[in-house]
Amino acid sequence: MDGTYQYAGLKRVKEPGLSVEECARRSHRLAYVEERIMFLQAVHIVTTPQRDLKALLSRLQYEDGLHADRLKTRLTELRVSVSKSHRPPDDRLRVLLDEAMFSRGSVELLAALVKVFKPGLLAVYRSYLAQTNGLADYETVRLMRTIVAEEEEGLRLLEAAYREVVDTAEKEAQAQRWAGELDRMLRAAGGIGGDHGEGAETIEPERSRGVQFRVARRPERDNTFPRVWDIVHVDEDRIPERFVQMIATRLGEITIAEALAIVLWEVKEQPWSFYAAISRHMWDEMRHSLFGEAATEFVYGDRSVMPVRDFEIEYLFKMSPLELYAMLGIGVEAALMKYPPGKRAEYEFCRDLARHSLMTTLQDFDWADEVEHVNIARTQLKEWYSGDSRELVRLAEEGMEFRARTRQLHPPSPMPDLSAKKK
Repeated sequence: MDGTYQYAGLKRVKEPGLSVEECARRSHRLAYVEERIMFLQAVHIVTTPQRDLKALLSRLQYEDGLHADRLKTRLTELRVSVSKSHRPPDDRLRVLLDEAMFSRGSVELLAALVKVFKPGLLAVYRSYLAQTNGLADYETVRLMRTIVAEEEEGLRLLEAAYREVVDTAEKEAQAQRWAGELDRMLRAAGGIGGDHGEGAETIEPERSRGVQFRVARRPERDNTFPRVWDIVHVDEDRIPERFVQMIATRLGEITIAEALAIVLWEVKEQPWSFYAAISRHMWDEMRHSLFGEAATEFVYGDRSVMPVRDFEIEYLFKMSPLELYAMLGIGVEAALMKYPPGKRAEYEFCRDLARHSLMTTLQDFDWADEVEHVNIARTQLKEWYSGDSRELVRLAEEGMEFRARTRQLHPPSPMPDLSAKKK
């Protein structure tokens, strides 16, 4: 008899493994750390100048938010109340992760992720999988195997970024100092899994003592792309110019992703579903910026030929979280559902007039994403805002007027003539 598929191929089926209580305890700590690492990466995309790292952080914050979300759901299946599953499992972990929010620059942020939190998470996941009964605890095992695969890939990518960013002895020393401080605090908190370390009763913060972290109100950018205030709009009958403009518009959605960090972090006391939704919205906007980057490289062979517009920085980062999200969800994105012009028209332009297969695919998914964003905004604003819905519409309209006034502060630039660069 071939026993390889006995017990449905599951492992450790005859070992007692971990109890439900112990599974829940470890999963609770993992869920909380994943949640806080989501916030850590999300808020730092604003002050991370490196384009490629900024995009990576946006992806990883979303994936870590998904990990937290799935683990929180699993906790309720392990006899943990919903309210408890959404509370910090250990105040020392909370203090540690509050301190990590004050990582200074890309060097310290990467040190925190590459040297402390990501390896720590992987170690606890692997330990859990090596100890639990794979038959009894199948749902957690299946979930964690997926999480481990994503965390391993994420760590490899962050390590590559670390090698590029931490490129001097001085930066390496800075990274090691910060990683050492966070690691000391983590050990005092019993580690991510809570099953080793000094077990100190309290952890004393330094940078976060008596201070609430706030998202920076101006994004930092490297010189990957030339920067312009805005782009001159052209009609669809000027097909080559309109096509290039559409690529540049997608590229500029990076600013929306950055601004959503304000909503994600500074809006407090919302259900977890709110933060999971905004995390997804942030990553989608960064993906759309990457659509523009991929199309530029595909068409012209060099991403740096395409400009990114700056005018959105000047109004998005001056708005309150509610004003910002009402303007985006009710003002900008809901308007894009109208046809014509709207997202459907952009897709049809790429398919029927520009006849560009890659941009047709990208605009097709951009359209689908924007439909979802309108649904997210309607749901979250309804639950978030306790006032009259007409007040939300007024806020959105005021935000759109602010946007229009800001846009007119400086003249737009014509798109560069890229015909000679086309591959």
